[in-house]
Amino acid sequence: MCPPSTVASGSGERAFSSRGLTSGRPHERPGDSLRRVASGAAGDHGMGMPTPRPAGTEVSWKLLLVAFAAVVGSFFVTTLIVQRSSAVISDLSKEIIYNSAPSIEHLALVRRSVLEAELVLARFINEPTHRGALDRELETALSEARAGIGEYLDLTPLPGEQAVRQDVQESWSRFEAAVTQARADAVARREGAEGALFEQDVEPPARHLLENITRSIEWNAVRGRELAERIREARREAVWLSTSLHAVCGILAGVVAWLLHRELQGRRALADAYTKFVEARAEELEQFAGRVAHDIRNPLSSARMAAELGLRKTPEESSRAPFKRIIRSLSRADAITGALLDFARSGARPDPGARAEPRAIIADLLGGFTAETEQSGIELRHEPVPPVLVACSTGVYLSLLGNLIRNAIKYMGDATTRRVTLRVEDTGAFIRTSVSDTGPGITPELLPSLFEPYFRVKGSSAIAEGLGLGLATVKKLVEGHGGRVGVTSTCGKGSTFWFELPRAGSSSWDVLPPPHDAPGTSPLN
Repeated sequence: MCPPSTVASGSGERAFSSRGLTSGRPHERPGDSLRRVASGAAGDHGMGMPTPRPAGTEVSWKLLLVAFAAVVGSFFVTTLIVQRSSAVISDLSKEIIYNSAPSIEHLALVRRSVLEAELVLARFINEPTHRGALDRELETALSEARAGIGEYLDLTPLPGEQAVRQDVQESWSRFEAAVTQARADAVARREGAEGALFEQDVEPPARHLLENITRSIEWNAVRGRELAERIREARREAVWLSTSLHAVCGILAGVVAWLLHRELQGRRALADAYTKFVEARAEELEQFAGRVAHDIRNPLSSARMAAELGLRKTPEESSRAPFKRIIRSLSRADAITGALLDFARSGARPDPGARAEPRAIIADLLGGFTAETEQSGIELRHEPVPPVLVACSTGVYLSLLGNLIRNAIKYMGDATTRRVTLRVEDTGAFIRTSVSDTGPGITPELLPSLFEPYFRVKGSSAIAEGLGLGLATVKKLVEGHGGRVGVTSTCGKGSTFWFELPRAGSSSWDVLPPPHDAPGTSPLN
């Protein structure tokens, strides 16, 4: 057993597949030699030459690749430049954030603490009665100044700052020593020495320290402005380069788009040329097949008439056997050439105004299969047919339905339940006609090849009959009328072949009962 399988073919496909146009000599199927001869005939008319590639295609592809690489490279370069500029700006910003600005902050604190210490020391010298509290205030101011100096000196010196830092450090040491000495002298109470002590020993080193601190603050401020200017320049340069490279990328992208458009136009022209080439080859093959079938049928008919005449004139049964074999062989040959002729004719353009009524056609068609169904023990039945019209001629619809019914009868095999069922369904814009059988079914791997020309199911008891053009003819006729064909099959349960044709018009009739049943058929209720 195998799972249910489905395959459908749209109107965009051609009945001549790529395999149908090649010649596999070692294992060729029926009709391969005919295709080989037809291909040779087409080649005699200049159609066998390969379609040339449009000029300049290789150059276009090379230019396209170069332009594409340039676009990608421009994006990479733009990214690298932006990253480099960002790194430069980041480094400059770090100098301001972690050096110049903190230096100014610490030095400002030191200057404030030095001024405060200087004022407290003056009171400490001149106000002996308050020296306890003033001593604590003086120590606090000196501690703050000392901490600020330490934090300033702990920072990494900027280029050119070492001399300024050295001056600040030395002047702080002299100031701190002067303050310590002045405190000691004040405690010793040297009479009349208070004013001279402060003016001579404390003020000069304090003034020198404040000058060095101010100079260092100014130096760091200037350095900060320089860094800010460099940041502005780096950003402006990055913006300019980025804008320029983006403009280059845009131009290159436009070039790529133009080259791609030109290449696609060339490819489209090549595809159109190849399509015309294949259609011309297919048309040539169809014409050749039609000529061959038509030319062969005439001598076959003459030979059959002669054999039938000889059969009637031969009374002895022993002498009649050769004539019967000849007639059977000629009948098979006539069927093969007839299939070739039908297949060739199926490629003709359909009549745009053609209309067919499935209901009336089915009523007339089924009676013609009475002998075949009775001989094969098959029940041929149909469901009620809706009153619809399809966009094809009556002859085309007869050919389509007849091919599917004959196919179902031929491949019924040894199935216990022997039934063929016809259905016509109105699906809106399309009318679906299906023929279901209770035969052995078809394996999934064979389904895609069923509608190919000259394909027949191997191992079937009916393989010796026909040329394998029935389903290919159905496919070609249906697709030529804007429809599609398909098949669903389950091994051991049967198959359903269907085709859909465009609806030719709507009808306001009431749904009528099925047409009068032909002998050997029965409707489904």
